[in-house]
Amino acid sequence: MRLWFLIALFFAVPGAPLWAETERVGFGVRLFGLPVGVMATAINTEGPYYAAASQFRTTGVVGLIARVRFTMESRGRGTHPDFDPGFYSEDMDTGYRTSSAELSFPPGDARVDPLAAILSILSDRAAARGCAVSGQTWDGKRSMSFQLVEQARDTARLTCRGVAVRLSGYTPEDMAKGTRFPFTVEYDLAGEWLRVRRAVAETIHGKVALVRR
Repeated sequence: MRLWFLIALFFAVPGAPLWAETERVGFGVRLFGLPVGVMATAINTEGPYYAAASQFRTTGVVGLIARVRFTMESRGRGTHPDFDPGFYSEDMDTGYRTSSAELSFPPGDARVDPLAAILSILSDRAAARGCAVSGQTWDGKRSMSFQLVEQARDTARLTCRGVAVRLSGYTPEDMAKGTRFPFTVEYDLAGEWLRVRRAVAETIHGKVALVRR
C-alpha cells in the first residue's frame, strides 16, 4: 500500500465548504515513529444528509524531500459512521502520481468513496454502534475491500482489528508489492461515545501510525 493510500484510507485540514461544522478531527502521521505529516477531517450532518472534506500534507524534513498532499470531498446520505455517498472528488499528488477526479454514485451502489471509508472508521460514533464496518471502495479507477471488527474492550478503550485488500485497477507492479494490509484502530470510550485515538497500519513503506491531536 502506498503511503498516500494508507493515509487516504484511514485518516484526513478541511479544504471544501461545508454546512455548519459539527466535527473536526486532526491527526499527526508518523512513519517509523518519525512525524511525516498532518491530516484532518471535517464532517457535517443535517437531517439525512452529510458533507465532508479532508486534507493531508507532509511536514518538516519529509515535506522538504517529498511534498505529498491530497484533498478529498464526499457528499451524500447517512450519519456517523454509516455514509452512503452520492458525490466524490479528489485532488492528489502522492509523489508517485497526480490525479484529479470527480464521480457520482448512483442510488443503490453498494460501493463507497475513499473518504466515506475513512469516515466509517475514524468518525466519532455512539458506543453502542461499536467499530464493526466493512465495504468496498471505488475512486473511479481502483477498488479495495475493507473490514474492521472488535478485538477487545474494557471500561476505557475499544481495540479493533481490520484489513484492507486491493481488488482491481492496480498495476501488476502495485499488486506484486502487496495486496493485503492489516491495521489496528484504538477508540476511547467517553461516556456513550467512541472517539478514535490512534490507528496503525502496515504499508509497503513500513508501519504508519495516525495519532489524534
